[in-house]
Amino acid sequence: MISRGLNKALLYTLGRPFPTPTDAIAVRGDAVVPLLMGTTMHISLASGGHWYGHGFNHRQPYPLNAEPVVNPHFAVNNIQSPIWIASEGFAILANTVAPLDVRLNSEASGFLSISCPSKDVTIEIFAGPTLPEAHQKLLKRLHWPPPSPEKSLFGDSIFCTWTQYPRAISQDRILSMAHAIREHEYPCSVLTIDDRWESVFGELRFSRNFPDPEMLIQDLHSLGFRVLLWVTPFVNCEAATFPFLAEKGWLAPRKEGGGPSLFQWWGGRAGIVDLSNPEARDWYRDQLLRLKNEVGIDGFKIDGGDAKYQPLPEETAWNHPAGASGYVDLLLALFEEVAPGFCESRTGWLSQRRNIIWRQGGKDSHWGVDNGLQAMIHLSQHLGLLGYDVLIPDMIPGRVQTLVSDLPLPSDELFIRWTEATAVMPMMQYSYFPWNYAATTATIAQRYAQLHKALEDYLHRHASNRSIPLLRPLWYDAPECAEFYAAGDTFLLGPDLLAAPVTRQGITQRDLLLPPGQWRDLWTGKTFEGGRITGHPAPCPGIPLFLRAEQTELFGTLHAILKTMPAAPLPTGTTATYACGLDRDLSVTG
Repeated sequence: MISRGLNKALLYTLGRPFPTPTDAIAVRGDAVVPLLMGTTMHISLASGGHWYGHGFNHRQPYPLNAEPVVNPHFAVNNIQSPIWIASEGFAILANTVAPLDVRLNSEASGFLSISCPSKDVTIEIFAGPTLPEAHQKLLKRLHWPPPSPEKSLFGDSIFCTWTQYPRAISQDRILSMAHAIREHEYPCSVLTIDDRWESVFGELRFSRNFPDPEMLIQDLHSLGFRVLLWVTPFVNCEAATFPFLAEKGWLAPRKEGGGPSLFQWWGGRAGIVDLSNPEARDWYRDQLLRLKNEVGIDGFKIDGGDAKYQPLPEETAWNHPAGASGYVDLLLALFEEVAPGFCESRTGWLSQRRNIIWRQGGKDSHWGVDNGLQAMIHLSQHLGLLGYDVLIPDMIPGRVQTLVSDLPLPSDELFIRWTEATAVMPMMQYSYFPWNYAATTATIAQRYAQLHKALEDYLHRHASNRSIPLLRPLWYDAPECAEFYAAGDTFLLGPDLLAAPVTRQGITQRDLLLPPGQWRDLWTGKTFEGGRITGHPAPCPGIPLFLRAEQTELFGTLHAILKTMPAAPLPTGTTATYACGLDRDLSVTG
């Protein structure tokens, strides 16, 4: 769908089940609409065209209106924002941290319906002759962009312990992992020590599996790694710190007295540090600074902050209630202070201005739109539009067996397709080690890591002082092209690089779209004019990649790496043998 200037209108009603010609309100420019508590704003999906935004959803359609999206308790869960963007040239912001009831085409209604059961909400609508112009207004309203991360982070292949060693990390294993990364010649300068380094969650002390954590960090530094450490604001009931914090009232307390307000998370039963209490915040900040200054930790991998991992609001006496989705911003602000530009988070609500690296929540190791590879690619584009465009698309190839231990190991094909897509995103991260696979598959993964490294200057240049998202949908640079708005399996990285990942098993060719202009196939050097290409080769390995024809120097660099790629086909099934083996309570984490 193409924006039609002043002729277009977004249609909505307030408080009625369905709009009719007599009660629908037509928005033709910027607007502010008060949404009273308990009333509903019904926005005609057809009047907006194709829809984007919202953030994480377990099923991740692209565009959003490709499937119903129903969330009767829409509050922060992974990275989300109460923002919906329409191809007809509109962006909608529900400016609140309170839980919303959001239903997009529920029961084939044809509407995006938004209500807030607990508070009045202001709905802000930004309009433009084209969607990118409306979107620019939204980004300015969100105080985006934050500062760009340092250049080396864009070329890095970050390695994380979680999928390989979910409940079994130790000082020796992490050192062995670091030496293996160097042996396999990965361009990696950041290593993440994930969950299970503490003796008990919330003690913020290394367990007995780390007899000399200061020496460990020194050894990692000597090998050329900086270290991110996984942390949450949760303090388990059995933690040595729990009685002290409970007595001080620094864990969010119960309204009726009797100690902290408790909740269940995937790591047990816990209280949460009340970051709205200045003394509690100071205590937590001091623990993080101790880990930096005494142990040598460089930055942090932030987990938690989701509304579902907080105590019930009706039972909790926060020092200053921040709202169901407001706590996460308090958390991010603290980490922004402690290690600016060197912390990453999988949670965010309206935090686009924060100097934080964003990470998609855990993806499952399969192909689908239901939290698999397709979902990862779709969500990356939605998040880019929401202002979370400098992102890690979680781990390659998903979280493997860390939800259910007897799931099959990912096939070589899935592993490589996941690696291909991630290599041409702003950042990439391995956790299930590539050398778990046969030599050919491991070599292919290493070549894609080298390709990503070769994009470091390009990525940093276009992320610095950017005015449009670094990772963005195909339509962003060609809003006049109607068929681009539904192309969820193709995206742009910066202005010059186009990627068309393969997201289904067994596919070796695919159709794709190119924006106007001349584009060179990075594999063959052949030049194509913008438009539709049918049956383009896409062997595995062999993600279709195109560069604007005038970028001759970058073409030479990337093409030289791709020429060294081992040829298809990969082995069928999986050559991986390393089992992770971790079961979780899906009633908590699902």
